[in-house]
Amino acid sequence: MCHLGIRGRQRPFSRLSGHGRGADFVSVFKGNSPFLWSWAGSTLSMLGSRTIGVTYPLLAYGLTQSATSIAWVMFASTVPGLLWYIPAGAWIDRIGPRRVMVWSEFLRGTLVMGIVVAQVAGVLELRWLLIVALLEGTLSVHSSVAETVLIPSTVKPDKVENALALHEASVHGMVLAGRPLGGLLYGVSPIVSFITNAAMLFGAAASLSRVPRDITGRGKPLGAIFGEMRGGLTELRRNRFLCSATVITAYINFMVQGMIVVFLSEATDDNLPSALAGTILAASGVGGVIGAITSLRRGRTDRRFRHRPVMLVHLWACTIALAIPLLFLQASWSFAVALLIIGLAGGLSNVTMRTVLSQAPLDRAARVAAVSRLGSYSAVALGPLLAGLLVGRVESWVALFILCVPMGGLALAMTTVPRLRSALVSVPRLEAAMRETETALRHAEAAVRTAQIALDRTEVVVRRMDDSPNGDDDTDPHVVDPHVAGRHVAGPHVAAPQISASQAVVT
Repeated sequence: MCHLGIRGRQRPFSRLSGHGRGADFVSVFKGNSPFLWSWAGSTLSMLGSRTIGVTYPLLAYGLTQSATSIAWVMFASTVPGLLWYIPAGAWIDRIGPRRVMVWSEFLRGTLVMGIVVAQVAGVLELRWLLIVALLEGTLSVHSSVAETVLIPSTVKPDKVENALALHEASVHGMVLAGRPLGGLLYGVSPIVSFITNAAMLFGAAASLSRVPRDITGRGKPLGAIFGEMRGGLTELRRNRFLCSATVITAYINFMVQGMIVVFLSEATDDNLPSALAGTILAASGVGGVIGAITSLRRGRTDRRFRHRPVMLVHLWACTIALAIPLLFLQASWSFAVALLIIGLAGGLSNVTMRTVLSQAPLDRAARVAAVSRLGSYSAVALGPLLAGLLVGRVESWVALFILCVPMGGLALAMTTVPRLRSALVSVPRLEAAMRETETALRHAEAAVRTAQIALDRTEVVVRRMDDSPNGDDDTDPHVVDPHVAGRHVAGPHVAAPQISASQAVVT
């Protein structure tokens, strides 16, 4: 069961603040070379991952002329995500995200260059390609988790959400650019495509090496690694919002992957041109870029969604998106509209989730991010498999109906059941709590200043009492010397004047 709050040493609470944010994302780069280098390295890494995701299956088919080899190499490159996210999170918390990313990108580039050398020598076989894809995919998992921790640590607290929104836009942008680029480069030459991939990965490693060294590596003994892996799940369960958002995101991904399988089956039956089918699928990337950039306009977005949690908006948007192809008889354009809506809502909710993830304890941040990513990735990997079984047994409109109804039921339950809805409003409540905390701090500072002034006044009176001669009948020890007070005193029993903080200095 999920519990509210993340325990342990926290980053500054103001990371969720909207103050000083501004719509111009260029301000994130100004005077902040660590973010610039980490963003550039992460962008190159993502571009390399997207292009190589296309060139792997093309090369496998070129080696064997068998569609089965395509399936095997795609499995080898994606299965590490199901097996290695949790261990990767533990290692990153121990070693540090910057160091992990630098070495992961360097080793990925080395593996890809190994494919180039084998191609030139004419000794490349499918089994070697499968081994490289498996190892490179494992290193890619390390990089994807490490960047989730690294990006927020390179900016000031009030710029975290802007930085994450910019990075999220880059993710969707690289999805749009990387896949066509991979096909284009492979069409020029398989060797050229893999040399370019290696150059991207080496460039990412060089850029990330310019980021200052980590302060998060803890150097724990190796025997504690299994306990550390369990710690990520424990921390995620303690945060009510992240726990609920991770489950909802996985559920949405599962259903959306099912819709994509329905679309592809319809496109095949209707002999839809492959270029048009690819353009329709790219609509989700366009929506993701728009959603991430929209999240930069925090002033307007905050007012619009303050009483409508972003994750709940995401859930309802995806429900409507799944219903659109069903209502318009599975027309091709309806799938494009649906994917555009899904991408837009996903871009907004991803920035929200990553902002909350940045609040995780410093020594457990990567493990929490790894568990959250595993939930989303598992749905993406398993969704097409189960959806394919469904589409093979019922008609496409029935499959869409089966996907849409449970999504609508979950959205309705999360909206109407107070306990479920409250699990998705942690971010607005944290913002309100932050404002209350800031007000309390201002009041406390005012009280401290008042107490300091009173203490200074008391000190002046006590010192003057100590300086007065004992037994002098003409001196009242309870009266402040009029010359010290800076004003004329009419008689010996006049009350002591008010003394400001600047006047309370005794010479």
